[in-house]
Amino acid sequence: MSALRRILLRLAAVFRYETAEHELEREVAAHLALLEDEYRRRGLTPGEARLAARRAIGSVAHAKDLHRDARSFAWLDDLQRDLRHAARMLARAPGFAAVALLTLALGIGATTAVFSVVNGVLLTPLLYPEPDRLVRVFGPTPTIAGIDGRPSRLVDLPSETFEALRLADRALSHVAGYMPITHTLTGQGDAARLVGSQVSAAVFPMLGIRPLLGRTFESNEEAAGADAVVVLSEAAWRRYFHADEALIGKIIVLDGRGRTVVGVMPSGFAQMGMHFPDPQAQFWVPYVPPEPDSRNRLNVAVMARLAAGVSLPAAEDVVNMVVGQPGRGRLELSRVHDEIVRPVRPALLMLAAAVGLVLLIACVNVANLLLARTAAREREIAVRRAVGAARGRLIRQLLTESALLSFIGGLLGTAVAFAGVRLLRVLATSLNRRDLARGASLPRLDQIGIDGSVLAFTVGVALFAGLLFGLIPAMQQSRQREADLLREKQVSHRIRGTLVVAEIAMAVMLLVGGALLIHSFLRLSSVENGYNPTNVLTFQAAPLGSSRAEGSAFADRLIARLASVPGVTAVGYSNNLPLIQQGFARDVSSRPLPPGERAQRPYPSLHAVSPGFVQALGLRIVEGRTFSAGELARREALVSRAFAHSGFFDGPALGRQIYGGKSSWEVVGIVEDVRQFQLDQPPGSEMFIVDFISAPPGFGGTYFAVRTPGSPQAISAEVRSIVRQIDPSATVDNIATMEQIVSNAVSGPRLYAVMLGMFAAVAVALAAIGIYGVLAFIVTHRRREIGIRMALGARSAAVVSLVVRQSAVQIVIGVAAGIGGAALLSRYLEGLLFDVRPLDTLTYAGAGVTFALVALAAAYGPARRATKVDPLIALRAE
Repeated sequence: MSALRRILLRLAAVFRYETAEHELEREVAAHLALLEDEYRRRGLTPGEARLAARRAIGSVAHAKDLHRDARSFAWLDDLQRDLRHAARMLARAPGFAAVALLTLALGIGATTAVFSVVNGVLLTPLLYPEPDRLVRVFGPTPTIAGIDGRPSRLVDLPSETFEALRLADRALSHVAGYMPITHTLTGQGDAARLVGSQVSAAVFPMLGIRPLLGRTFESNEEAAGADAVVVLSEAAWRRYFHADEALIGKIIVLDGRGRTVVGVMPSGFAQMGMHFPDPQAQFWVPYVPPEPDSRNRLNVAVMARLAAGVSLPAAEDVVNMVVGQPGRGRLELSRVHDEIVRPVRPALLMLAAAVGLVLLIACVNVANLLLARTAAREREIAVRRAVGAARGRLIRQLLTESALLSFIGGLLGTAVAFAGVRLLRVLATSLNRRDLARGASLPRLDQIGIDGSVLAFTVGVALFAGLLFGLIPAMQQSRQREADLLREKQVSHRIRGTLVVAEIAMAVMLLVGGALLIHSFLRLSSVENGYNPTNVLTFQAAPLGSSRAEGSAFADRLIARLASVPGVTAVGYSNNLPLIQQGFARDVSSRPLPPGERAQRPYPSLHAVSPGFVQALGLRIVEGRTFSAGELARREALVSRAFAHSGFFDGPALGRQIYGGKSSWEVVGIVEDVRQFQLDQPPGSEMFIVDFISAPPGFGGTYFAVRTPGSPQAISAEVRSIVRQIDPSATVDNIATMEQIVSNAVSGPRLYAVMLGMFAAVAVALAAIGIYGVLAFIVTHRRREIGIRMALGARSAAVVSLVVRQSAVQIVIGVAAGIGGAALLSRYLEGLLFDVRPLDTLTYAGAGVTFALVALAAAYGPARRATKVDPLIALRAE
């Protein structure tokens, strides 16, 4: 028989145990019968023959063991028996099994869900060939703050810098530029505004993704006067052209210009979240650089691929040597993946650490339950030792029970993880708009899920948990001897007490962290934003290919029609809205400047609005008045409180003149500060004038705000209808309430506060269960002592105090240790907090008191049950 056949037969014997055992019984019985017949033929009586046969064969049990070892793998056979015994033991204690499995399911499920996020966002590489070689190129960080109030790296580079970068081919194998744009698609039903990008031809070979249909751009299509071509996204191709494969080579109309469709890119092409190529892009057109002597200067964002074998620092040195910008600072190169995950990396690592504590608490809890359970099985374990069970065999049996618990807990935890991932997706989803300031929601959301690597992680976590919570009880009980019983019990009590203190400390640390983030989120949500976002509908609208005068006339007709809609109380337009990613800075001064002199930075952020915009958005005027009626309003300005007190006016702002170019405006009112870009940033200088400014090409049309007494969403259909009536070529996009925009701005802090708050709640619940379980065990084992005390006249209050006092010491030590640990680790939360100090005394005190009350409530249950002990029954049982 071949070795492989023997191995297969042995494995088969393991899984047909019952059949093999019956065959073994029949074989042993037949062998004994043959020996008895042989001894009877030799003249022995039947009884003597039976005894002689048994003496000849020896121990029947030993013979069976030898046969089992020969027919199968002994360790697998033992494992199978251990698993059966473990299953029976769990079935006999359904309460213990339910609590332990629920604890493990929560711990393993939460850990798996958070790992799926960390894996999808931080660990999984971009799905492009050699993604580590993809970099973004940034300009030098300016020393002067921008319109958002703080310096930031230059994302867009001058077109001449981009052209110079193409010469750095020793360091960069591909260099590509891109700019966000919008075009209006006509000829396919209602006009639709599409978002896209103007890109250089090198983008597609640099990313290494082949088109779904057709081809990508050729280098000669970047030249001025070349054929107008376009590449569509798969989503746009399916939505607007019904997945027509014959579309390649046909002409579609974008912004009134015919463009030939040359290709369709698959959905997997856009993987970079808010970075290029972003999932919102519906088309790409060639980037045409301006002529060298052209006055039209363009800025482009730049991506590149490192040349083979060139490191990032070396490539940066070569780039700066080739481009050569003396006195203007160095260009910076940063890996694309790092740029995508940079805003969320600290928060995700914090959540990973927090869920690790939850898993540890779950393991400590189950270890405590197992310690109490194995202590109740002292008689069973003593019998096993008496009949010759070795210490290793006992450890293996107890660890098998722990492994079975962790395996079932892992299965249940996987189900919890699936639900957790769905919850994370809901919490992490924000408004999918290019123009909104980043809400710190999770990038690469489509990469988050339960896949093979996450399931492998779950298996590893379950095995680790089983070993962690099972090893201490197994070692404790396996070395116990009758002579050392009292000492071992004392050691067991100390171990259980230490584990309870440890889980209390970890739970308090999580509770403090969750309380800090929730406190921070509440502060951020209630921050003074300078306007009233309730019952305000916002949208963008623009006619096709309009001039500034045509755009202004369209906006005036639209607000006039909207003002006549029943229920509309105010309506207006602006070149931007609060929390929009774009800004318009205006170089202004407090006095007329002589020719050649420039205004001093930083410039205020300019809002060109209609007079009704102040009421529509609910801007709060703190001094002065709003705009006048008629043409007089075009010579007036409103300024924010921060601008009025910035020192710009060298005195009171009301009544002063602001000069900008050939225009001037009188300050007639001061409005409350508006947090224009992020709610967690201090307000900057804002200036409001009555004028019309078209939105940049990449951001669509003018913004409109409509205030209603009820739900503003009810008039969204009427808004679309009115726009089509005024101009059939006009588009309406980005319809959202102002409350939705504000909510989007806090989506990140809300996600982290909810997640850490949930982990803290689970940790507190698990710690309370642990305290309850340990005290319940103590009450059970001290039943005789409690019975004697009550027989001698002890009052119920004294018995409750006796039991609670035991846990109170552990609670105090655990809470103190947890608060100390939270204070040491709170600095890692500092970047996630708004208007809350990492060592906020009120939060720490509240968390400590809250946990102490929960823990004492958990201790009161067993203490109260101790007063119900009947002294006669307790003494009789002993």
